[in-house]
Amino acid sequence: MTAAAAEIPLKPQTKQQPQRASVTPVSPVVPIVPIKAGFFGGQGAGKTTSAAMFGLALAKELHGSAPVWVTDTEPGWQFLRPMFAAEGVKLEQRTVPTFKAMLSDIREAERAGACVYAVDSLTIIWNELMQSFKAKNGGRIPINAWGDIKAMWGEYTTRFLNSPMHSFALGRLGNIMEEVEGDRPGDSRLVKTGTAFKAGGSESFGYEPHLLLELSLERKAKRRAGVEHEGEGRMIHRADVLKDRTWALNGKVIRWSDKANYQPGGYMQVWNSLKPHFDRVQQTMAIVTLKTGTSSADLISDDGKSEFYERRERRDLCAEEIKATLDLIWGGSGAVEKRMRLLVTERIFGIKSRESVAALSLDKLERGLHILQAFEKRVRADKSMLDKGEVEALAQLDSDIRQYDEGKAEELELPF
Repeated sequence: MTAAAAEIPLKPQTKQQPQRASVTPVSPVVPIVPIKAGFFGGQGAGKTTSAAMFGLALAKELHGSAPVWVTDTEPGWQFLRPMFAAEGVKLEQRTVPTFKAMLSDIREAERAGACVYAVDSLTIIWNELMQSFKAKNGGRIPINAWGDIKAMWGEYTTRFLNSPMHSFALGRLGNIMEEVEGDRPGDSRLVKTGTAFKAGGSESFGYEPHLLLELSLERKAKRRAGVEHEGEGRMIHRADVLKDRTWALNGKVIRWSDKANYQPGGYMQVWNSLKPHFDRVQQTMAIVTLKTGTSSADLISDDGKSEFYERRERRDLCAEEIKATLDLIWGGSGAVEKRMRLLVTERIFGIKSRESVAALSLDKLERGLHILQAFEKRVRADKSMLDKGEVEALAQLDSDIRQYDEGKAEELELPF
C-alpha cells in the first residue's frame, strides 16, 4: 500500500439488508454424442479427403479446434497437413500399420483429448492381423485360431463404438459375390451382387458404423461452345449413403466438387451435407456404450486392455520366465545340460519341445513355473544338489511336482 493510499479515509461500514440474489436457471451442458462413420471405396475415390473434411468440421464447429488423430497405414494424411494448418487444428499422424499399434493409438488419442480418431485403412490393419497369425502357424490360419482372431477384432469394434471420440474407419472396396444357377442344369457361376467394406473377414465392417458412405469418382465433362468434351473437366467425389441408422440421409447420393487447393472454411461443403446425420444423432441417441462383459466380469479393464490380451501377455511372460529359469539352473550348450532341460520340460509339462511349451494354456504355464521356482529355491539352498546326478535331481523335481499338485507346496509369488 502506498503512502497516498494510506491517507484516504475509509468509509464507515453500514449495515445493509440482505438481498435475495436473482437466480438464472442454467441449462445443463448436454454432451455431444460421438459420430461413428465408415468410408470405403476404390483407390483414389476420395475417402481420405472426405473423412478429413468431416473431421475438421467436427473439430472446428463443435470442439474448439481439438486435435484430430489418425492411424495412417499407407500413409497419405501428411498431404492434408496444409488443410489442417489453415484451420488451426492439430493433426496427429501415426504410421505403424499394425493392429496392436492401432489399439494403442486409440488409447493415446483419448488421453490427449482428441475429438476425432480415424484409421486409414482398416483393410490394411485386418490384412496385417491375418498375416501375423499365418506367420505363427506355418503360412495358414488353423480353425482353432479364429476364436482368438474374433476376440481381438471384437476389441477394436468395441472401442470404435464406445470411444468418446468421433470415430472414423476408412477401408477398401470389396465385391460381394454370390453363386447363381446357369442356363443349364447343374451349372453355376459367381455374380457380383454388391459391394462391401473390406475388413473383418467374411463379414463386412459396414455393419458397425452408424453412417456408412461408399465413395467413388465421377468426371464432369468440360463444355466448350455448348459441346461436352469427354475425358476433360472436373472430378466429382460421389458419396452413396448405404446406411444411416438415423434415416436422415439413408439412400441419398451426395456430390462434392474437387478443389485445386484448400481455402479456410472449405470443410463446410462436406459438413453441410452430413450435418443432418449429426443433428439426428444428437436428437435420437444418448451416449450408449456396448457392454462387452459377462455376468462375472468385464472383458475390457480400465487401462483399455482386454481379458484376452492380459491373459496372452501373462502367458508370454510365463513362457519367458520358464525358459530363463531352465537356462539358469541348467545353462550351457553341453550334452548334459541339454538333456536335463529336455527331461525337466517333459517331466513338468509332458512335452519335450520348449517351443511347444509357449503354446500351452496359462494355467499349465503358471503351474510349471511355480514348480520350477520351488526347485530353484532348493538348488540355491543346497549348491551340491546338481552334482548328485540326473536321477537325484529328477527325484527331487518329482517331489516338488507332487507337493504342488497336492496343494502342499510353499506359495511363491510369480515375478510379474
